[in-house]
Amino acid sequence: MSTVGAAGPVIVTPTVLSNALVNDLTTDQNSMAKLENEIATGYAVTSPSDDPAQVANILQLQAGVVRANQYEANAQDGLSRLSLANSTVGSILSVLQKVQSTVESISGSNLSGTAATVAGISDAVGSALRQLLNLANTQYAGQAIFAGTGNPTTAYSSTGTYLGAGNAPTRTVAPGSQVAVSVTGPTIFGSGTTGLLSTTPGDLGVLAQIVADLQAGTATSLHRATTTGLSALQAAMQTVETAAGTLGAAQQAMEGYATQATASATALQQELGSAQDVNLAQAITNLQLQQNSYQAALYATSQLHVDSLAQYL
Repeated sequence: MSTVGAAGPVIVTPTVLSNALVNDLTTDQNSMAKLENEIATGYAVTSPSDDPAQVANILQLQAGVVRANQYEANAQDGLSRLSLANSTVGSILSVLQKVQSTVESISGSNLSGTAATVAGISDAVGSALRQLLNLANTQYAGQAIFAGTGNPTTAYSSTGTYLGAGNAPTRTVAPGSQVAVSVTGPTIFGSGTTGLLSTTPGDLGVLAQIVADLQAGTATSLHRATTTGLSALQAAMQTVETAAGTLGAAQQAMEGYATQATASATALQQELGSAQDVNLAQAITNLQLQQNSYQAALYATSQLHVDSLAQYL
């Protein structure tokens, strides 16, 4: 036997039942709309109201992905610049080694033959100087790679005067970490009379001085080219080799940072996908279940308005 509490029986009128069913229909419609939106966009969270905490997490992950991608782009740009700088310095050393070999081959016997012999060697050294000047003005993306942070299109003038400024440019490749993507021209070529490129009278660089001594053609000047000139050339080559070591170490470090940035970007992207991407199969299944629930509620609601035989008795 049922009992009735002090408050009396709970009476469920058709209106109350109708309102409850209508509310259920609205809830089902909203749920279906949300699932349909998830399936259409591929995202489990499409607005802050869906899940405020998860939205905050997604925003943090998105910012992390952007930073990691930027570090990766910086590292790749740095690698391209360093690769070009390294290959250019390699070419510079190759030119200088040929000059060294040529100067070392000079002897009193082969220089005392004809002026043409001396002129040929002088021309070879002069040609090497012009090659070095072209290499010194090597560009990447319209900027001279050895011009420092001044970023002019030309690092050296036609007389071997340095036109660059500042330090070697850098790239930020991790929080608080920067790597130089080149070296400045003087770090490679030196300057003044001990440098390689100057052709300014009274301030001739090593190669221009060797050319001048060969062109003078006297016993004293030829001896100077093969002794003092050769020693100065070898010292200048050591400077280039030191710069090559610096660039090689920078490229190795940049490769490590590039790998690290790529791995970080990949991991963050995967974490972001887990946070915001919808499980499509599960969403489709849930939508089908929600549609079935909606159809059942719709049918139940429609029956409230069907007149029964009892109403006419």
